[in-house]
Amino acid sequence: MKLASQDTVTSLDADFGAMAIKRGRYAWGLPELTMREKAFVFVAADLCCHNLQFPLQTHVTMALSNGVRLDDIREAIRHLAPFVGYPTAAETLMRLIEIEKAVGQNLDEPAADHGPGRTVELPEQALQNGKALDEGFAAFLREQFEERWGRANLTVAERALCTIATDVLNGTLDQSFHLHVALALENGAGEEKIRAVLRLVSEFGLAKAWRAFAALSDVLAPRS
Repeated sequence: MKLASQDTVTSLDADFGAMAIKRGRYAWGLPELTMREKAFVFVAADLCCHNLQFPLQTHVTMALSNGVRLDDIREAIRHLAPFVGYPTAAETLMRLIEIEKAVGQNLDEPAADHGPGRTVELPEQALQNGKALDEGFAAFLREQFEERWGRANLTVAERALCTIATDVLNGTLDQSFHLHVALALENGAGEEKIRAVLRLVSEFGLAKAWRAFAALSDVLAPRS
């Protein structure tokens, strides 16, 4: 598999380049995830780590070369805003315009039809947990959830998988992680897809992924 920018990475340091290319081929080749899912997870990881220059351009270019639409990447950024920070999402959208020009994406090409959006409500238990902490926070949580999880372009499962990546890299392995794993499972993303997300983002934080696998075992235990 030819990776985007692999020659540039190799030119930085031959030994590091070989390691990075091996890791990139592993991540992009994970059979449990579609190319779309992998693209959204990579973008989520870039936003969490504020890798908005060369890494983001490399991952977006790789996604585009494998049929993922720029409009869908943009929608993923909108979805991720509350989990990575609105300022980071805004900065990423600015970078996406630059990347768009650099790769020569056809701006007039019509967006792919992934069907209309639908209503997805915040699970009652999550809402009650939020209210127990702070009523105002619970209201904000509900608004943010219902504003984005049912939008078109990305499925609920795709949104859950890339949001799980933010939980791993942000270290939010409590209620947030539990909620997003449940949403993934309930919307057709099986356990192996979730495990594949953790394997993919391990290159962004090995110790963080290690802790996430332990947390995932606790989440899945009552379901087995």
